[in-house]
Amino acid sequence: MRVSKSMLQNKINLINEMTNSPAEYVTKTDQGFRCNIGHFHLSQAYGGYCLQRTMNEGGGCETPIGLGHITGKEICHQLDGFIAALQFIKHA
Repeated sequence: MRVSKSMLQNKINLINEMTNSPAEYVTKTDQGFRCNIGHFHLSQAYGGYCLQRTMNEGGGCETPIGLGHITGKEICHQLDGFIAALQFIKHA
């Protein structure tokens, strides 16, 4: 199975929904743009992907899975595990 960027983005959209996190990375304000704290997004570099979460209005991020940039297939499995953990916590 080939993993597309849109498949990964759909999983991240679900994570944002499940965690009540902002759906958009930035918001336009009267003073300019502000990053939305808590937003999960997909970073792409070095031929791979990484799940990141915005931690401050300046755009600083953490990597909740902590694996760095990995292949599309690997991040797809990690996102599935992350979603399963969120579902488990919700129903525990």
